[in-house]
Amino acid sequence: MAFEISLMIAGKPNKFVRNGEPGLRDTTNALKVQQQQLRMYSKDDGPTNADFDANEANLANFAVEFWQGQFTKQEVTDGSVKSLKSLDSINEAIEASLDDGEDDKEPAKK
Repeated sequence: MAFEISLMIAGKPNKFVRNGEPGLRDTTNALKVQQQQLRMYSKDDGPTNADFDANEANLANFAVEFWQGQFTKQEVTDGSVKSLKSLDSINEAIEASLDDGEDDKEPAKK
């Protein structure tokens, strides 16, 4: 399985690919992102600016580690532009890292 992300670096789109299934480190990092997001959105008065900053840092850290250091955290935060859909790529990688690999379909009845 290949995971791709495009980042705008030095004014040019750059595509990065990671082959292979997510591992334990990826799952742990995805859980960190998920836990922080759950905490920030469950606050009675909503997320703070510090929460959004922490979320950005967690997403960038996840991306750097997931794509095995092919780019820096700064390149993620500066190069994730809407037209490249890089945030979608990060979220898909997080989802894949949290997937238990079990098929959601029930076995066919005989």
